[in-house]
Amino acid sequence: MTSLAQMPFSTEALPVWLQSIAPQIWFVFIAVLLGLVSYVFAYIAKHLVRMIGRRRYSNDQLFIGSSWDLAAPLVQLLVFLMAVTAGSEAVGFDFADQLVGYWPKALAGLVIVGAAVLLATWINNSLRSLAQRAHGKNRVDDTLIGFAASMIRYAILGVAIIMAMIQFGFAPGSLIAIVGAVGLAIALALQDTLKAVAAGFMIAAFRPFRIGDWVRIADEEGEIAQITPFNTTIKQVDNKVVLYSNDQVWGSPIVNFTRHLRRRLDLYYGVHYDTDLDQALEVLKAIANQHPLVTMNDETWVGVHELGDWAITLRLRAWVPTREFVQVRADITKSVKQEFDKVGIEIPYPHQVEYVREGLGLKRQANDVSDETG
Repeated sequence: MTSLAQMPFSTEALPVWLQSIAPQIWFVFIAVLLGLVSYVFAYIAKHLVRMIGRRRYSNDQLFIGSSWDLAAPLVQLLVFLMAVTAGSEAVGFDFADQLVGYWPKALAGLVIVGAAVLLATWINNSLRSLAQRAHGKNRVDDTLIGFAASMIRYAILGVAIIMAMIQFGFAPGSLIAIVGAVGLAIALALQDTLKAVAAGFMIAAFRPFRIGDWVRIADEEGEIAQITPFNTTIKQVDNKVVLYSNDQVWGSPIVNFTRHLRRRLDLYYGVHYDTDLDQALEVLKAIANQHPLVTMNDETWVGVHELGDWAITLRLRAWVPTREFVQVRADITKSVKQEFDKVGIEIPYPHQVEYVREGLGLKRQANDVSDETG
């Protein structure tokens, strides 16, 4: 059988300058063609794996990041190497025997990396699933579990990469030295990223907030959705997602609204200067204590807060469950307006008086500014 590594036709008819480089051009042509054919086979294999994997999940969101999704590129690389090796031997390249001898090491390295990816993904998903179940049933804090799951995943993948490189022929001692040097270079180049990782450890250790807490960090407010070694994710009330690096979180003022089970309402209401203040204060206190979600009624407090330019400001303090804070505030504000209307207590609003000069006299016009309420 004629080897395709050698030119199958004569070059005598070609110019002299082209005859000298024709074998090299032919070699490059066959090598590129072999690479393209191998890539096509590998590409088809990857999509077959992903097609089979997608049938096991109800939607693409669950499939992304799954074991099948991570295994697809490994299968693509494996098929590519197999196709290149088989094609090189079929074509008759001199290095085909070397590729065949190199296969056991390459296969062992790929198996190690593939197994590590599957193991790390399984451990990460299992720990997070366990944390969610524990948090849902017993309100167990799952912040540290999620952080530990991410760290375990990265540690497994790091060890697997080192073991795979040893299979490819790297000496363990030299590899450790190389990894150390590379690690130092990366540490110098990625100082900000390492600061984020260090801050992530501080957040995991001191836990100023937990997953599910409602917080304000810098100027953004929302629910803590995820904490990883690199960043913290906040989901806002309108379902927008804000991503902070951990060093930004640790270096910013953090307001945790849900750290405690109950929270105090501070509400302010303006009344007219002719109002019977004792009556108004009794109405406010009764409204608060009659609400079913107001706790510790004996600590409900009402009083005069300020004598303003056009209204007397009354203040109401009441303790409510943290999770019901917004709803109770809305309910009490609505009840105050309705009850004040019933007993004749006026909530004042600013008036604007205009004087229009007509000839030698003045004409007075009074307009209510109804869009500014007390």
